[in-house]
Amino acid sequence: MHWPVPTLYDGDYVSTWKAMTELVTGGRLRTAGVSNFQPEHLDRIIAATGVVPAVNQIEVHPYFTNDAVRAASISRGIAVEAHSPLGHGQARLLDDPMIRRVAAARDKTSAQIVLRWHLQNGRIIFPKSVHRERMAENLSVFGFELSPDEMAAIDGLDRGEKGRIGPHPDTFAAIPDKDERSGAQGRTHGRERTRPSS
Repeated sequence: MHWPVPTLYDGDYVSTWKAMTELVTGGRLRTAGVSNFQPEHLDRIIAATGVVPAVNQIEVHPYFTNDAVRAASISRGIAVEAHSPLGHGQARLLDDPMIRRVAAARDKTSAQIVLRWHLQNGRIIFPKSVHRERMAENLSVFGFELSPDEMAAIDGLDRGEKGRIGPHPDTFAAIPDKDERSGAQGRTHGRERTRPSS
């Protein structure tokens, strides 16, 4: 379930979660997960169904560590997947001087340093690339470990809510219609057009 969209449909995202859990019960899915769910969204669907999502895919990168949502997910036994783990390519994260220093000292790329930081924090990551050399580079993050000092330095880049790049899950309200899935504009339900970045 990609977004809870709590501002639409009278705030009813529980029925969608119930339908997903029925697909698991019926054997059509092995597991079901969510994306962009805040702690209160998680509590609501778990209370209503008794089913805990397998994963919560959320915005997490060094500029936005999203600590409260990560902690809430982990405390409920939900794996955390970082969507756009390299900062959506918009945050200038890979050009950050501290990350570049760590990368240079280890003869790695900035992307490899950030991906390794995620892995050492126990997150699931799927960095997106269409370039073969970057795909190979992204897979070369298992032969080294960042030191505790390097991990702490990267943790220190967190900007809190100011570091968020994507829309906030409590207010995101864009639902793609079938024309948008074909490339045309979708409905925004009276809100400025916002496209999810995942």
